[in-house]
Amino acid sequence: MSIATARLTGTRSRPFGYRPRREPLWSSNQAFFSDAALFILGAAGLFSANIVGALPGCEILLLPMLPVMLLAQGKRAFDRRYLWFYVLTIGWLIGTLIADEYNGIALFNRAKGTARVIFFILDFMALAILINDRPRKIVVFALSIATLYLIGSWQFSEELMLQWKFGLSQGLSVLALLISCYYYKKKRYRVCLFISLLLGGINLRYGFRSQLVIIFVAAVLTLPLFDSARTRASAAADSGNTVRVLVLLGLAGVAVFAANAAINYGARKGIFDDSTNAKFVSQSEGDYGVLVGGRPETLVAIQAIRDSPILGHGSFPFGLKYMQLKQDIQYEHGYSDSDEPEEDDYPVIPTHSHLTMAWVEGGILGGICWICIFVLVLRSLLRLTALRPHLAPLYSYFLINFLWDILYSPFGSVNRMRAAFYILMSYSILRASSGKSVGARNPIVKKIAKGPTTVRLTRVAPLSPRSSLPGGGPL
Repeated sequence: MSIATARLTGTRSRPFGYRPRREPLWSSNQAFFSDAALFILGAAGLFSANIVGALPGCEILLLPMLPVMLLAQGKRAFDRRYLWFYVLTIGWLIGTLIADEYNGIALFNRAKGTARVIFFILDFMALAILINDRPRKIVVFALSIATLYLIGSWQFSEELMLQWKFGLSQGLSVLALLISCYYYKKKRYRVCLFISLLLGGINLRYGFRSQLVIIFVAAVLTLPLFDSARTRASAAADSGNTVRVLVLLGLAGVAVFAANAAINYGARKGIFDDSTNAKFVSQSEGDYGVLVGGRPETLVAIQAIRDSPILGHGSFPFGLKYMQLKQDIQYEHGYSDSDEPEEDDYPVIPTHSHLTMAWVEGGILGGICWICIFVLVLRSLLRLTALRPHLAPLYSYFLINFLWDILYSPFGSVNRMRAAFYILMSYSILRASSGKSVGARNPIVKKIAKGPTTVRLTRVAPLSPRSSLPGGGPL
């Protein structure tokens, strides 16, 4: 077969005994340094400096890097897809400034509150440039997150249960789910389910209820429960299948119920240490069960929002009244034996949530911002269940984890950069479901020399949602 014929037909002839050379991990030095910079940026969150509050190392590195990146590839950060993200976060920033002025917040707290929003926007810009919808970059940053968790957990190494809750569980989960992605690609779903059940069992043993719920729900949402061709076509056409969505939400609810039941069962059987077992037994007897029993701040934050729903209370507002309310709620609903609040030199209104924190401190503009982000992530998660790329177990875990953080975890420090990462992941999934991808924009043009003339053959890459989704094809 001639070389020209082989190129025209797309086939290749290989001499007998010839072994193809293995492709290098990095195609160039530039690719290596790009991956290294992204990894170091994520892992630098291990360190912090007290500048305006505790500023994590990743954002300290960001300050000199970002201007250079904006000059080189600024169009990536200002893609039209991200317009509403910038509108909403700038609205949150304006709401915070107004709330601080209205409530007479001290200058130091104002600086911390506004810096928190500004650095969140800057983190998003930097990661949009560095990741650029590339699955390889997503995996690299995921590895940096795992490294940060694993190394950071060693400060609690004297007590394994604390170490497990403060980093070891999350770091090992990321690594285990990357292995699960390998089997998911090969459609060995039983192995993937076994890995998730194993992670869930270990989290149950160490009483880490939030991770238990997240692992269970993420596993359920990645199971191949529907016809893949039909659901991918539905996602690509942007016409959601209502029945499929309702079934998935129902299964997610069953997973949450199963996690709650598992914790109650473990507490009754005494599989935890004495203090954890006593806490879970007490919380299981409360009005809202074990899962809500660990988050009394939610009810307090809702009351604070009702007290000032439009303007909010300002950055880090003094809230002795709400600390007392938190203790009263715990006492009235059976989660505490005393109605005396804990002593604190400067009690801040308890929120312990991305959403309620933004609304309490920045008013309604902060609340709208995080409600829209929650909807964005939820939409991408539902699309993910239809597209099912090879990295679906990892994506599902990250997105479920982020939804939990929006509702039940504080926002600040390294959480800002991780939040920006999860939002970018959501945008990538939604972009893939619409049939668009970075690699599918331009046709592949081949030139074949044929005598004195040149024949141009154009082959347009297929717009397959699965192949264009980060993680749907080779890294």
